Amino acid sequence: MPSKTRPDAFPPEAPGHAAPADLALFVRVAELGSFSAVARERDGVASQVSRAVDRLEALYRVRLLRRSTHGLSLTPEGGTLLQHARQVLAALGDLADELSARRERASGVVRLAVSPALAQCFVVPALPALAARHPDLRIELHADDRIVDLAAEGFDVALRTNHLRHEGLVARRVGRFRRVVCAAPALLARLGTPQTPADLARFPLVTHLNAGHLNRWTFVVDGERRPWPVSGRFSANTTWLGLEMVCSGLGLGWHSTLLVAPLLARGELVEVLAPFRDPVWAPVWAVMLPERDRLPRIRAVVDFLAEAMREEG
Repeated sequence: MPSKTRPDAFPPEAPGHAAPADLALFVRVAELGSFSAVARERDGVASQVSRAVDRLEALYRVRLLRRSTHGLSLTPEGGTLLQHARQVLAALGDLADELSARRERASGVVRLAVSPALAQCFVVPALPALAARHPDLRIELHADDRIVDLAAEGFDVALRTNHLRHEGLVARRVGRFRRVVCAAPALLARLGTPQTPADLARFPLVTHLNAGHLNRWTFVVDGERRPWPVSGRFSANTTWLGLEMVCSGLGLGWHSTLLVAPLLARGELVEVLAPFRDPVWAPVWAVMLPERDRLPRIRAVVDFLAEAMREEG
């Protein structure tokens, strides 16, 4: 005898399983460290967010968060749930992507990890055009100089300009760059312009505290590529901070054309030692977990970034 139960009579979540909405709220609480911050983000109230976490704690019979006057922190069980919740939410997003693959417009959330310098100088200026092309996409941009763990931290795409350190990732080359020595016009007006790499010894330089390879500038001298070790009067622990120091006139810096091309075009920086410039182009990679590169929302973002980087190059 056929069942008379209507399809919409089934409960939205099976008994004993966490609601995706509760998992999503828990993930944001873990990321922001505050019920009220998540509530403001969602135009809700903190008690609603807190109740979502309470439901998860009651369901799994564990304490997920430590609550104190200093804020919220994850318990070991909360850290385990955070990792799995990100995977579950990503899988649900992938499912929606697969089922809507024939639609004309990509949709959904894409979590993108980039360096602060790349975010500020390239990605953020490009986002308005991406938003206009794909109005149904949501972009979560995370800027950090460290290499993120895509699987553990729930990122969809990471842009990397260094060598790939993790096997098992899908890597697509989306752009390229060279490095050039540049300085603020005011600095050159005050100190003059170096004519050869040897002249760098009498100029203040801005170097990198954490990336030793960025303190071996490369030049072509007498027809040969040569590394040129430098030490700086000023140093910074991030590329973005170092570039800001160069723009402020503190010293000369050696930076990616992807970052400084707009500054050079506007006259905010000036390239020096151009006859000795290293001609070698380095790749920019978009890295993803296996199979995710075929998802429409991720492919849309990666395709757009590759197009935008070609225009910059």
